[in-house]
Amino acid sequence: FLQRNNIHLLAKQIQKTGPEEYQAKHATISTCPLPKQAWNFKCRDLKLTTGGMAFAKSSFFNIRDIPVIYSPWVVLPINKYRKTGLLLPHFSTSKRNGAELNVPFFWAINDSMDATFYQHSMSKRGWMQGVEFRHVFSPEDKGILRYNFLVDTLDDDDFNDDGYTRGNEKRWWFRAKADQQLPWGFEAKVDVDTISDRDYLLEFDQGPMGYDETDNIFRKTFGRSLSDETDLIRPSTLQITRLAQDMFFGGEGRYNDNMEVGKQDSTVQTYPRLVLHGFRKPLFNSPFYYDWATSYVHYWREVGLREQRLHMEPGVSLPLNLYNLADLILSGTVEETMYETSGHDPDQDPDNYPNRLLYNLNADLSTTFGRTYCLSGEKTMRHSIRPGLTYQHRPSENQDDLPDIDALDRLEPTNRITLSLLSFLSSKTPLGNNRFAYTDVIRFSLEQSYDTEENNRDQPGEEDPRHFSDIYAELDFKPFPNLFMRYDTSYNVYGKGFTKYNFLGRLSNSVGDTLDLEYRYNCLVHINEVNLEVHTAFSPSWYGMCKLKRNVAENSELESVLGLRYQSTCWALEGGFKKDTDETSFTFHIELLGIGGWGAKN
Repeated sequence: FLQRNNIHLLAKQIQKTGPEEYQAKHATISTCPLPKQAWNFKCRDLKLTTGGMAFAKSSFFNIRDIPVIYSPWVVLPINKYRKTGLLLPHFSTSKRNGAELNVPFFWAINDSMDATFYQHSMSKRGWMQGVEFRHVFSPEDKGILRYNFLVDTLDDDDFNDDGYTRGNEKRWWFRAKADQQLPWGFEAKVDVDTISDRDYLLEFDQGPMGYDETDNIFRKTFGRSLSDETDLIRPSTLQITRLAQDMFFGGEGRYNDNMEVGKQDSTVQTYPRLVLHGFRKPLFNSPFYYDWATSYVHYWREVGLREQRLHMEPGVSLPLNLYNLADLILSGTVEETMYETSGHDPDQDPDNYPNRLLYNLNADLSTTFGRTYCLSGEKTMRHSIRPGLTYQHRPSENQDDLPDIDALDRLEPTNRITLSLLSFLSSKTPLGNNRFAYTDVIRFSLEQSYDTEENNRDQPGEEDPRHFSDIYAELDFKPFPNLFMRYDTSYNVYGKGFTKYNFLGRLSNSVGDTLDLEYRYNCLVHINEVNLEVHTAFSPSWYGMCKLKRNVAENSELESVLGLRYQSTCWALEGGFKKDTDETSFTFHIELLGIGGWGAKN
């Protein structure tokens, strides 16, 4: 028994040739405990190296001492540390790709960097090359780069029935994310996502280098995801930020890769966007406070209207306490926006150097009512109610001489009063040693606005005034640590009723079982679906998961995923089923503790 690597070794003859190096004749090696091993390798000659590699000649892979696979030679990594070498291959078959074999080669460059090269053979498509490079110098300095390339021999037959027929044979996908600490407190974040054609992510979404696995890795490593696989515009960004005690600086460059045929030249690119924001500070020794914000953006494209915009927004505020009965905050800002435009757009005819000067006035009145209820011991509950009244005013201004590329180019007039209500029910539970845990058991909010400028119209062309906004309500409910529910809704007061509502419920326990139930409805964008996801452990060895997505309006199934896993002491078996609108697939995966795993998909 080699304790460091959990290796059990039996042989007719064993010779120790070094501190952790052995040679054996007629050997049996496994990570399963003796005497009855679930699996093992039996070989004529075996060599274990200090580097943690096992070299075997004339080897059989056995399950319960029954020979299953023979190989004249086998090389296995049995070290718990990363080691350069071939990883176990991935086998699969599919209708469009044919028989598939993906063989990865792992290169442990050093303790902070590694690379994996994928050789992916598809009988109906050809040979896809793939590479992944990773580096981690610290929790704040890390990066992952992934690239695939394929000369596709399969003729396109309008995959996904979207009316688009691919004409290119050379297909590729380059994606990367990185976080980097820079000198003087600056931080950089890089996101790259560019592809050869619009069908690539839909056709190659599975496997170790597919869209799903790439998105999961990026989420876990960086907390940032890829754009949805159906999005036709793939953004790539570079962001540099610095947060100081009294201000924030941010800079961004953004390249949009548009997959719509003939639209790339007219797609807006951001070269660059700069933001500088000063946090609220006292104005000398007066009761007033001031803050400010400045931004610059350059929107560029090959064909169409281009603009450079400088926006400045200083502000001043005055917080007042009204006899300890209510809080009133009066504030005002001035917005100066200057432009330089070029290019031509038949739908717009702005001036070359237009500018805009506006002001905003705001008043925020609120108060809080609360009561504390003493429960058993030191546990207490506090109920707080916070009504609020807000007034916002921005004058009307003719902006036809300005370009119109983003929301800041059109600031609509506002003369709005908003009535809101926020209610909390919070618990305070003692933990001992003068420590307490605080939990919001119930949080409820409600608000509606009245605007004399009539900007609250859902559809253009409505003739009747729409002074009142939808009534918006939101409720969070957490009666127990393992149960959470959230519901929000919007109600239209002009005859449309509930225009949207969303429900999310999560039930969990201490061992990691979870049940998520979600319902989404929005009549304006035609969403009406229910989603269910369950992860559970039936026993210490059996695990299962189920994920269902269903379109309620059309009574159709969007996606179904089922998974089952058996975990033993030295091996694991996993099977899965997935069905969506494009395909149905079955997956099978077996893992050997300390060795790795084999996977198959059909």
